[in-house]
Amino acid sequence: MPDERESKTSEATRAQGTAPNDDSAKPVDLKVKLAEQKLIVDWTDGRHSEYSLAMLRRHCLCAQCRTEREAQKNNPLTVLKTDPAGVRVTSASLVGSYAIAFQWSDGHDTGIYDFRYLRSLDDSA
Repeated sequence: MPDERESKTSEATRAQGTAPNDDSAKPVDLKVKLAEQKLIVDWTDGRHSEYSLAMLRRHCLCAQCRTEREAQKNNPLTVLKTDPAGVRVTSASLVGSYAIAFQWSDGHDTGIYDFRYLRSLDDSA
C-alpha cells in the first residue's frame, strides 16, 4: 500500500500536469513585460510560452483566491472582493529556483506560480 504522503504528492503532481523532475518544466529564460502585462517563458525543451498576466491572476492558487473562486462556483451571486480584470502586475520576483511571484496593483502578493503549474497552463491552452 502506498505511503499517504506519496499519494498526496502524486495527486498534486497530476494536478500540476508534469512530474516533479520533468525538465520540460524548467525555464531557460523568463521575461515579465509590464507594459504589455505578459510573462514570456522559454522552456528547456524549446517550447516558447506567452501568458497574459490577467489570465495568471484568474488562475492564482493562493488560499484567498481559491476560496473566492470556490465560493463563486457554489453560489453564482457571490461578489468577489477583487475583480482581477482591472488589476495589473507592478513587479515580479523569483521564488527560489522553482517559481515566480507577482506584486499586483491591488496589493495582492501571496500567489506563487510554480514553473510546473505555469507549464500545465500552457499545455492546456
